[in-house]
Amino acid sequence: MRIYLLFLLVLISSCAKTIVPAQIAEKSVYVDRFPAIKSGLTTIDFSLSYDSLFSLSQLKPGSVLYQNTAGSSTIDFPLDVRLLAPIQLQAIQKDHISLSLPVRMVAKPELAGISAGTVSGDLAMKVQLKWNLASINSLQVKEVAYDYQWIQKPSVKVMGFPVNVSGVVDQLLNQKKALILAQMQEQLNASIKKIATKPFAFESFFTDSPSGYRIEPAVSSALDLRDLSFEQTSIKGQLRYMGGFKVVSGQNNSSTLFIPVKDLPGAGKPMLPFQFQLSGPELIAAIKESNPSWKGNGAFVFQKEGLGFQLAQFKGKSSQLAIDFDLVIYPDNSVGIQVKETRLQKLSFPASLFKGRIQKKLQSQAAAFRFQSKQILNRLPSSISLAKNGRVRFQKIYFDSSSVLFEGAFEGNWSLAK
Repeated sequence: MRIYLLFLLVLISSCAKTIVPAQIAEKSVYVDRFPAIKSGLTTIDFSLSYDSLFSLSQLKPGSVLYQNTAGSSTIDFPLDVRLLAPIQLQAIQKDHISLSLPVRMVAKPELAGISAGTVSGDLAMKVQLKWNLASINSLQVKEVAYDYQWIQKPSVKVMGFPVNVSGVVDQLLNQKKALILAQMQEQLNASIKKIATKPFAFESFFTDSPSGYRIEPAVSSALDLRDLSFEQTSIKGQLRYMGGFKVVSGQNNSSTLFIPVKDLPGAGKPMLPFQFQLSGPELIAAIKESNPSWKGNGAFVFQKEGLGFQLAQFKGKSSQLAIDFDLVIYPDNSVGIQVKETRLQKLSFPASLFKGRIQKKLQSQAAAFRFQSKQILNRLPSSISLAKNGRVRFQKIYFDSSSVLFEGAFEGNWSLAK
């Protein structure tokens, strides 16, 4: 009677409903070498806080703002000016700012070739700058103005006693003010031009990449900066990026990745190509993350003939499961698994009686799996986000002898805040 019931169950399971394969848009293909990252033009509306801006500039208390060991056409004696405290920035208009700079001045004037001693004093400087902010290539200071108040009046030691010389210094600065302003504007614009044409350090905005992953830009990448404006707490503008990027496991590059600055047009339809590479263990982790109910382990097999999955001790200590499959992109832009063949060996009793049912269940579970395209956004740094009307689109899936590569594009405008 027991044997009869078991065979009846086998008969019922063999009559289970046949799974109709879902329509697919793309199948995974084997390549000896992954294709290079494609390039696209995208726009990034950014907001950089003034704290982050000064952090990037590396200006901190003790930084040298001006130094000459000999005389110059403006100041004909050695002068050293250093920052005493962090710079404070106030936006007056979108192209007009005021900087508060507490500084220490140390001068060594001479009279008829004879040293007049060392003059030192602390002052609170207010520097106002008006800018041309239309584009990175036209970025420059149009107007400069400054004022100051003494925090500690300048003095020089005579016979060991400090003598106040603020009147002399004030008179000198007033006489030289036009020359000082002209030289300040010239030096600022020279520095701006040098910085503006210098390749951009790609890692600057990607310091918070997900642990265990790094982001690599396309080789032919380029950047442009447009429509800058000074706001109450940050500088805003639009960053245009021609290129793409690749997310791959591993630590950040030991050498800095630089991207050249060029004039780039506006993007009618912003598109940022991407590649996302996963090894076998990382692919299993991604499947578990997308489908928490799946408790399997096993290992993926990458070979020219196709993708495979192997699991020992599936149903019993000696049992083995082998699956041949394709990774596929569905019309709804999700990624899934399409099983081509399953092989079950050395199943223990009574699982061996339900081999057909087990195979259909495996196919059903594979057909139900979906990796939604938006999940890739979780792999990006928290500092950058895609616009609400944007989307992530998968285009191709490649695999080589050790990993799988998902290729696609982000469509839409970006926002970046630091």
